[in-house]
Amino acid sequence: MSYVLIVDDDQNMAQTLSDMVGLFDWTTQIVTSPRSAIESLQRDRPALILLDLNMPGVDGMEVCRYIKRDPINGDTPVVFVTAEDDPGTKARAKEAGAMDYLIKPVDIDRLEEILTKLPTKPGERPGSKAAPNK
Repeated sequence: MSYVLIVDDDQNMAQTLSDMVGLFDWTTQIVTSPRSAIESLQRDRPALILLDLNMPGVDGMEVCRYIKRDPINGDTPVVFVTAEDDPGTKARAKEAGAMDYLIKPVDIDRLEEILTKLPTKPGERPGSKAAPNK
C-alpha cells in the first residue's frame, strides 16, 4: 500500500502532519532523523516524502539531494515542510529537487493540493492503475 513518509525531528509536528495527511485517506510513516528516512526508503518506496528542512546533523536539503541521486527513489516527490518563509530558501529547495515547499503551520488546503497531484491514490502502488469505479 502506498504511503506518505514524514521526516521531522519534532515528534509533535510529525504527528500533526500525519493526522492531516490521514484526513485524505493516506497512510503515513513517521521517522525522526535523516538516517531513519534513508533506511525507510530502502525498505519501501513512499508516494510522497514530507521533509523537514532544519534537522540536527544533516539538514533536509542534503537529504533531498541524496534521495534525488538514488536510482530507485530519485523520482519520489519531496515536499519541504519548514517555518522558513524565505524566497532564497525556496529557490534552493527547488534546486535540490523538491516538488513543493510548505510553511509551518501547514495550510491543510495546500497539503490537499499536493496530495491530489500525486500519481498514485491511497491503496495503490506507485505507477499502478486504479481499478475503474463501478
